Amino acid sequence: MKKLLILFLVSFSLTAFHTAQAQNKTIAPTTDDEYVMGSVGYKMFMQMKVELKGGYKVNDIRDIEYGDRKASFKGLYRPGEQKPCAIIMVYTKLRGAPEYYCIPTLDAPEILWDRFRVSLAGETDNKQEQLQFFGFALAKALMLFAVE
Repeated sequence: MKKLLILFLVSFSLTAFHTAQAQNKTIAPTTDDEYVMGSVGYKMFMQMKVELKGGYKVNDIRDIEYGDRKASFKGLYRPGEQKPCAIIMVYTKLRGAPEYYCIPTLDAPEILWDRFRVSLAGETDNKQEQLQFFGFALAKALMLFAVE
């Protein structure tokens, strides 16, 4: 009977641990409000020091630089969560104003991915060079994340 009880407790503990780990690995999809907060709200936060709403926070993830261009990746975090609900990419070119992009979670509504894709057109004169740099920066960031 003791062996059965111990086996039950060990099995229960492992199941609870596995469930907790699975919950920590999943991220709820980016919402429309979070997408706006990641693109427009963060820009206002940086330029006018307007607070992010609802206890959200932004943490630096990684900066990628090449020549006179820089992409800063930042995580947008929901209150109490350890994984970002969106990634903010801030693109800057020497002597240019920063441009803000919000990358939603993989399972976010398709409309948010469409908005992100359309936003990549950017505001610069040479979009080909800008998009080439985006591809470079995202590939480098992806490889850095893969080895961490």
